[in-house]
Amino acid sequence: MDNFDSYIGIPFDTKGKTRQGCDCYRLICLVYKDRLGIELPDYPDVEINETVESLLKITRLMKHNRDNWLKVEKPEPFDVILIRTGSMLYHSGLVIDKYRMLHIDRGINSTIERFDSLMWKDKIEGFYRYAK
Repeated sequence: MDNFDSYIGIPFDTKGKTRQGCDCYRLICLVYKDRLGIELPDYPDVEINETVESLLKITRLMKHNRDNWLKVEKPEPFDVILIRTGSMLYHSGLVIDKYRMLHIDRGINSTIERFDSLMWKDKIEGFYRYAK
């Protein structure tokens, strides 16, 4: 099993792309680049935040790139978990094993949590595997 401990404690930063700070999607980008040598599409012109404008931009960009992601039923390490946190708000994490994810969110540094916990399990929209 891959060890993701070196990613714990990264501060949340809506404009960051490095270990000095990043948002939930860019944490996934960082791990993909470091561990898999894969450069996921980045959206440098989009500040990922909780505004409707930001969410609409991200939705359009994700739809444009949807062919690169396959929805899967059984998550494996490096799959992305998409979690609904509100009517239009989504959060993403990186599956690291059968029950846990690496993620970062506003107000918390990056951490590892169980996605089958009471806090997350009923909010899971799906698991996605990068298939470029």
